[in-house]
Amino acid sequence: MLATILCSTLSFGQNSEISNNKQFKDERSSTIINLAEQVKWSEINSIATFKIGVLGTNAIANNLSNYSENKRIFDKLIEVKRISSIEEIENYNVIYVNTTFEYLLASINDFIRGKQILVISEGYPTGSSMINITKVGDSYSYDINRMYLREASLRIEPTLANRAVSTHELKEKIFEKTEQKLYVVSRENDEQKKIIESQISDINKKKEALIEKDNSIKSLFIEGELKNKEIKEKITLVKVNEQKLEQQIAQITFQQQKMDSINDKIQNQQKVLMDQSDDIKAKTEILAKKNIIIDTQRKHNIVLTILSTILFILSLSLLVAYLKNKKLNKQLQVQHIEINNQSKLLTSKNKELEQFAYITSHDLQEPLNTISSFITIIKDEYHSKFDDDGKQMLDFVKEGSIRMKKLIDALLQYSRLGRSKEYEFVQCTPLLDILTADMQNTIKSTNAKISYNDLPTIKGNEVELRLLFQNLISNGIKFRNPDTIPEIEIQCKEVCDTDDVINKEQKFWVFSVTDNGIGIAKEYQDRVFAIFQRLHSRLEYEGSGIGLAHCKKIVEAHSGKIWFTSEQGVGTTFSFSIPIEA
Repeated sequence: MLATILCSTLSFGQNSEISNNKQFKDERSSTIINLAEQVKWSEINSIATFKIGVLGTNAIANNLSNYSENKRIFDKLIEVKRISSIEEIENYNVIYVNTTFEYLLASINDFIRGKQILVISEGYPTGSSMINITKVGDSYSYDINRMYLREASLRIEPTLANRAVSTHELKEKIFEKTEQKLYVVSRENDEQKKIIESQISDINKKKEALIEKDNSIKSLFIEGELKNKEIKEKITLVKVNEQKLEQQIAQITFQQQKMDSINDKIQNQQKVLMDQSDDIKAKTEILAKKNIIIDTQRKHNIVLTILSTILFILSLSLLVAYLKNKKLNKQLQVQHIEINNQSKLLTSKNKELEQFAYITSHDLQEPLNTISSFITIIKDEYHSKFDDDGKQMLDFVKEGSIRMKKLIDALLQYSRLGRSKEYEFVQCTPLLDILTADMQNTIKSTNAKISYNDLPTIKGNEVELRLLFQNLISNGIKFRNPDTIPEIEIQCKEVCDTDDVINKEQKFWVFSVTDNGIGIAKEYQDRVFAIFQRLHSRLEYEGSGIGLAHCKKIVEAHSGKIWFTSEQGVGTTFSFSIPIEA
């Protein structure tokens, strides 16, 4: 029964404590809102939402947010958020600081100096911030630091200043509330003692009832010995129960005394812990300041070390790069001088060769014309005096002189190719239209089919490009099987390739001329572009053997390349490239 009474008493105490805690939290939130409303803000019209930052527990932030949900400060909506660092303070109008996390008010005051931010602290020494609130009993009192308010350009209502308390008044209020609390606790102890005394009186009553029963048993003892023995046994049991009850009462009294002594010890320990906590806070503040200074110095040293290392590496890299560039420049100058000398030498030799070929071919024409003229005179005037063998020999000499003239003309034409560097834009499709029109006799006699379309405009010498296409088309028509109708297809595509001269990527037009002729055997493919090289006898196919050499010289004069792929009996594809930007 005693345990039941104690449990009900504890339950009542816990419910009362929860109710008081809820009321205490609302009282804190109400105090913060009311204090903010009694401060004059010069920039209130530019504030859209009144922001309150909480440097404290989540519970405090949530309670303040719930309390201010339907409230207004200067007709502005209130937004409450918990913040975790001093750097976030500048985004808020009011900052609430609780000692739970032991924030350094000095650092906060330094950070907001010159900014219109109101700082409300709780649990700190008086004068630590603009407004410091302290719980006194079931309500809050506050003190004001006018210097901090002036630095933030904030003014307070006279009512707020009148209700503020000094350090002495605050201590007196705390002392009065503590006395009231002690009085309430003593009253509660007196009530508990009264409950225990009432329980003891109940036990005494039961004891008196047992004594009355004992008297009745004695009065009945006369009725019989048997009943007497039974009554004695019951009396013995009752006495044992009485002894147990007395022992329990003594034990309860001892435990009560023990609890009182333990409460005294706990109060003493709490005082010691409070003193130690104050010392620890002071030392923590000092250590935090020293740690900030040490961290700053360490960061400065690290940054200086890194910058010095980077500057040294950059200086070393620049020195190495300078030395390498200097060495490369010397090598390039030497190579440039050598290339210029070789270029001048090659240019002079090419001019000498062209002049030699021109002079040789030009000088050979005069005696050849003389021989041809005499052969014509002999054939016309003395033809009847020769027998058949002599007439045949005259014909051979005549044909040889004509063939010799063609070779000299071809050599002279070859020496002239590439001399003109006056390039112009040439439309390839109209050029081939004119060329095929000029070759109509050959095309009709062989039923040749020449196809091409959408050919580009390129930059070059129109006469030489015409000769290039003419030689390739003529070879496709000429070198075929007698029973085959020539089919020649001309195509062009744009490709990107590395130029060997300038050693960089360049765009080219790549033309391909494909025929269905006899093809070129593999053993002769390396001699195709050599001058005066013939792969067949004159009886099989006519020609001087210089056409493809002309093609090679024309393409190279236009800074391009020429090559071919061939399969004997199937046909040949000649390809050549011309730079898009010559």
